[in-house]
Amino acid sequence: MNHDPHQQAQEMIACRSDGLSQAQQAWLEAHLATCDRCREYANAAEELVRALRSVPITAGAELVRTTQARARAHALKLQQQRERMWLIWISCAVVTLSTALTTPLLWQGFAWLGAWIRVPDAIWQTGFVLFWIAPALATSVLLAASGTFLGSRNGAPQG
Repeated sequence: MNHDPHQQAQEMIACRSDGLSQAQQAWLEAHLATCDRCREYANAAEELVRALRSVPITAGAELVRTTQARARAHALKLQQQRERMWLIWISCAVVTLSTALTTPLLWQGFAWLGAWIRVPDAIWQTGFVLFWIAPALATSVLLAASGTFLGSRNGAPQG
């Protein structure tokens, strides 16, 4: 830690905007009340900050146009992303509903076919499970083979 009280006071003056603890603030105020050099430094720092804040900063027309164009492009990208997510939610709802409605019918169909062919229950039930899960397996294999599944970006395979 710094033992020079003047340097410590100057560091605290520089850090005032970041916030000082109450103890630090009290020490600094007490030091500034007794030290002309540090008080002048604090006044100069405050004047500098005031002067910097009084200078109007304006952006050039080209910067404004570029920023507006990028903001519009980003807004359009976010809107397209929301629309895609809406379609994905609708698709998930339709798939869930159709699965809920067709699974009992498919189960009964496999049970009837198993009884008609006279195969053990374990065989037709295994056939049902394989038939029921086949679309998800096929989709997973196709996505993995095309490089758009797990760990790739923009359709390009990771290398």
